Amino acid sequence: MTDAQIQKILEQLENHEKRIHAMESSDTKQSAKFGTTVEKQKTLREIIKGRKFKNGQQQIAIIVGYHENVLKELIHEDKIKTEWDNAKMTNKYSKNFLDRSKDEFVRIRPNKTCDLTQTGENFFEKFVQNEPTNSTSK
Repeated sequence: MTDAQIQKILEQLENHEKRIHAMESSDTKQSAKFGTTVEKQKTLREIIKGRKFKNGQQQIAIIVGYHENVLKELIHEDKIKTEWDNAKMTNKYSKNFLDRSKDEFVRIRPNKTCDLTQTGENFFEKFVQNEPTNSTSK
Protein backbone atom coordinates (compact mmCIF):
# COMPACT_ATOMS: atom_id res chain seq x y z
CA MET A 1 0.00 0.00 0.00
CA THR A 2 1.14 3.47 -0.73
CA ASP A 3 1.35 6.24 1.84
CA ALA A 4 -1.58 8.01 0.16
CA GLN A 5 -3.81 4.94 0.53
CA ILE A 6 -2.84 4.52 4.18
CA GLN A 7 -3.53 8.19 4.83
CA LYS A 8 -6.95 7.89 3.20
CA ILE A 9 -7.83 4.88 5.39
CA LEU A 10 -6.72 6.74 8.52
CA GLU A 11 -8.89 9.72 7.57
CA GLN A 12 -11.88 7.44 7.07
CA LEU A 13 -11.30 5.84 10.47
CA GLU A 14 -11.10 9.23 12.11
CA ASN A 15 -14.33 10.27 10.41
CA HIS A 16 -16.04 7.07 11.60
CA GLU A 17 -14.83 7.65 15.17
CA LYS A 18 -16.26 11.18 15.15
CA ARG A 19 -19.63 9.92 13.91
CA ILE A 20 -19.75 7.12 16.49
CA HIS A 21 -18.87 9.54 19.27
CA ALA A 22 -21.60 11.93 18.11
CA MET A 23 -24.19 9.12 18.07
CA GLU A 24 -23.17 7.81 21.49
CA SER A 25 -23.33 11.23 23.09
CA SER A 26 -26.62 12.25 21.47
CA ASP A 27 -29.63 13.16 23.58
CA THR A 28 -31.60 10.15 24.89
CA LYS A 29 -34.88 11.83 23.97
CA GLN A 30 -33.78 11.82 20.35
CA SER A 31 -32.95 8.11 20.42
CA ALA A 32 -36.27 7.38 22.14
CA LYS A 33 -37.98 9.33 19.37
CA PHE A 34 -36.40 7.11 16.75
CA GLY A 35 -37.52 4.01 18.63
CA THR A 36 -41.18 5.01 18.50
CA THR A 37 -41.26 5.72 14.77
CA VAL A 38 -40.98 2.04 13.90
CA GLU A 39 -44.41 0.68 13.12
CA LYS A 40 -45.07 -3.02 12.88
CA GLN A 41 -46.76 -4.35 9.80
CA LYS A 42 -49.99 -6.24 10.14
CA THR A 43 -49.86 -9.79 8.95
CA LEU A 44 -52.19 -11.03 6.26
CA ARG A 45 -53.97 -13.10 8.87
CA GLU A 46 -54.57 -9.99 11.00
CA ILE A 47 -55.94 -8.06 8.03
CA ILE A 48 -58.50 -10.70 7.08
CA LYS A 49 -59.49 -11.75 10.60
CA GLY A 50 -63.24 -11.54 11.04
CA ARG A 51 -63.84 -10.44 7.45
CA LYS A 52 -66.19 -12.06 4.97
CA PHE A 53 -65.53 -12.54 1.27
CA LYS A 54 -68.04 -13.00 -1.53
CA ASN A 55 -65.83 -15.50 -3.35
CA GLY A 56 -62.36 -17.00 -3.68
CA GLN A 57 -61.35 -14.44 -6.28
CA GLN A 58 -61.55 -11.69 -3.67
CA GLN A 59 -59.42 -13.76 -1.31
CA ILE A 60 -56.80 -14.19 -4.04
CA ALA A 61 -56.87 -10.42 -4.64
CA ILE A 62 -56.22 -9.76 -0.94
CA ILE A 63 -53.24 -12.14 -0.90
CA VAL A 64 -51.72 -10.58 -4.03
CA GLY A 65 -52.50 -7.06 -2.78
CA TYR A 66 -50.92 -7.75 0.59
CA HIS A 67 -47.69 -8.85 -1.04
CA GLU A 68 -47.70 -5.99 -3.53
CA ASN A 69 -48.73 -3.11 -1.28
CA VAL A 70 -47.68 -4.11 2.23
CA LEU A 71 -44.64 -6.32 1.72
CA LYS A 72 -43.62 -4.47 -1.46
CA GLU A 73 -42.74 -7.67 -3.29
CA LEU A 74 -44.75 -9.56 -5.87
CA ILE A 75 -45.86 -13.07 -5.06
CA HIS A 76 -45.17 -16.03 -7.34
CA GLU A 77 -48.37 -17.78 -8.39
CA ASP A 78 -47.09 -21.08 -6.93
CA LYS A 79 -46.88 -19.52 -3.45
CA ILE A 80 -50.47 -18.27 -3.31
CA LYS A 81 -51.76 -21.58 -1.92
CA THR A 82 -49.15 -21.48 0.85
CA GLU A 83 -50.19 -17.93 1.77
CA TRP A 84 -53.83 -19.00 1.68
CA ASP A 85 -53.08 -21.75 4.19
CA ASN A 86 -50.86 -19.56 6.39
CA ALA A 87 -53.52 -16.85 6.59
CA LYS A 88 -56.13 -19.51 7.45
CA MET A 89 -58.51 -18.28 4.77
CA THR A 90 -62.02 -19.64 4.93
CA ASN A 91 -62.90 -22.30 2.38
CA LYS A 92 -60.48 -24.67 0.75
CA TYR A 93 -58.06 -23.27 -1.82
CA SER A 94 -58.78 -24.08 -5.44
CA LYS A 95 -56.64 -23.27 -8.49
CA ASN A 96 -59.90 -22.13 -10.11
CA PHE A 97 -59.95 -19.09 -7.82
CA LEU A 98 -56.74 -17.83 -9.38
CA ASP A 99 -57.94 -18.65 -12.89
CA ARG A 100 -61.21 -16.77 -12.31
CA SER A 101 -59.55 -13.74 -10.71
CA LYS A 102 -57.03 -13.49 -13.54
CA ASP A 103 -57.55 -10.34 -15.62
CA GLU A 104 -60.31 -9.09 -13.30
CA PHE A 105 -58.42 -8.63 -10.02
CA VAL A 106 -55.00 -10.15 -10.70
CA ARG A 107 -52.51 -10.07 -13.55
CA ILE A 108 -50.00 -12.89 -13.95
CA ARG A 109 -46.75 -11.68 -15.48
CA PRO A 110 -44.59 -13.77 -17.83
CA ASN A 111 -42.25 -14.66 -14.95
CA LYS A 112 -45.29 -16.06 -13.05
CA THR A 113 -45.37 -13.29 -10.42
CA CYS A 114 -48.74 -11.72 -9.71
CA ASP A 115 -49.83 -8.14 -9.24
CA LEU A 116 -53.19 -6.41 -9.02
CA THR A 117 -55.10 -4.90 -11.91
CA GLN A 118 -56.69 -1.47 -11.43
CA THR A 119 -59.91 -3.17 -10.32
CA GLY A 120 -57.92 -5.30 -7.90
CA GLU A 121 -56.15 -2.21 -6.53
CA ASN A 122 -59.50 -0.50 -5.93
CA PHE A 123 -60.88 -3.59 -4.21
CA PHE A 124 -57.79 -3.96 -1.99
CA GLU A 125 -57.85 -0.28 -0.95
CA LYS A 126 -61.54 -0.42 -0.06
CA PHE A 127 -61.04 -3.68 1.82
CA VAL A 128 -58.20 -2.28 3.92
CA GLN A 129 -59.98 1.04 4.58
CA ASN A 130 -63.12 -0.72 5.77
CA GLU A 131 -61.12 -2.74 8.26
CA PRO A 132 -63.02 -3.27 11.52
CA THR A 133 -61.56 -1.23 14.36
CA ASN A 134 -62.68 -3.55 17.14
CA SER A 135 -63.42 -7.14 16.25
CA THR A 136 -64.86 -7.97 19.69
CA SER A 137 -67.68 -5.41 19.67
CA LYS A 138 -71.03 -6.04 18.02
